[in-house]
Amino acid sequence: MVMIAVCSALIGATLSTQYKVPALFPATMMGVALVTAVAALKGSAMSATMSALAIWTICLQLGYLGGLLTRYCLKASGVAPSRSLHSTTAPN
Repeated sequence: MVMIAVCSALIGATLSTQYKVPALFPATMMGVALVTAVAALKGSAMSATMSALAIWTICLQLGYLGGLLTRYCLKASGVAPSRSLHSTTAPN
């Protein structure tokens, strides 16, 4: 369960740096499919599967929130650049 929590929180934090909130729904659905498939292959009990799904969903959202807060704090303190790292123009 700890591995699920850590991985989903890191995935959520990564998603927050690149995408907006609607990206959480597909990530949640892919995680649910993955956790369900692994639980079915291992023959886990339904209660263990449901708790793993809850942990996946909650930690994904908490990681997303943590990533947003980190980005906001870095931008407010002036450590992070205010412009995007991705170039919108072609190099000369």
